[in-house]
Amino acid sequence: MLDILQLNDMLVPDLKALAEKLDLKAFKRLSKQDLIYKILDHQA
Repeated sequence: MLDILQLNDMLVPDLKALAEKLDLKAFKRLSKQDLIYKILDHQA
């Protein structure tokens, strides 16, 4: 489980790969911050 600081240190392509691995939907056009919050919401 990653926290917001770890996610902030990641590059956008890495965040998108993580989102795909987590099977998140509709993340491809999100900004970095929105993508981070979507990942955090999924982990909660």
